[in-house]
Amino acid sequence: MTRPDYVEWRRREELRSLLTALRSRRGGNGGKRLRQDDAAILSGLSTRRYAALERGAVENPSLDLIENVASGLRMTPAERSALHVLSRGQDPPMPPAAPGGEWPEVDPGQRELIARLDAPAAITDETWTLVIRNKALTAWTDGWFDQVPPRKQNLVLFLFTPAAERLLPDIHPYRRAIVAGLRYQYVRHIGSDRFGAVIKAVLETGPEARDLWGRHEIALPRRHASIRVRHDRGTVEASTLMTSLSPRTWLMAAWLPDGLQPPA
Repeated sequence: MTRPDYVEWRRREELRSLLTALRSRRGGNGGKRLRQDDAAILSGLSTRRYAALERGAVENPSLDLIENVASGLRMTPAERSALHVLSRGQDPPMPPAAPGGEWPEVDPGQRELIARLDAPAAITDETWTLVIRNKALTAWTDGWFDQVPPRKQNLVLFLFTPAAERLLPDIHPYRRAIVAGLRYQYVRHIGSDRFGAVIKAVLETGPEARDLWGRHEIALPRRHASIRVRHDRGTVEASTLMTSLSPRTWLMAAWLPDGLQPPA
């Protein structure tokens, strides 16, 4: 078993190595490493405070302190994440996404993958409006996505339809969860006008959507979940996956237990 003191030593050594390597790389074209004094000035810290951080000797450093160092040393997103984990023991806050006005592009390889999947699958934008979907998703959702214009084929809107009620016996908790996830996405893309149109359309579906939105519940989108769906063989449990492909696109897929075909 790894001793706690050894783990702490490794953490401090990795933090020191990260910051000294960054000082070396950020030193300029002359190959001269930034001194701790210089790094401290760029980070808005005293030399003593910066040196203590580099040694791993600052207990529970503040978020502002770590962000100042990340900015001062011009860290990449991966370097910033590593700094937060090594110094604070947790992932960094996600920065707000830039407003997205244009329809997001999807890689041709991703389009081919979605089309080839037997399981219901789609790629959505940040508002969970479908950019591309496969035939299996159309079959699962009773053809609903074929009945609305392409730019209005939204997963949240679908959950407030009679087709979703027929498919999902536990529709109300799913609606609550996805509205909370939509508000999380909305907060992260607060400058995007496209969210306004989606939220307006969701609220117009009826009092349940308006009540859920008015609760101001916020939740991270669930990566993995189990849902119950009505099937020819009765109610069965399906698995779902939702994961980010880029800051503006998400992959959504669902699948039934082995041997079961999509519900008719």
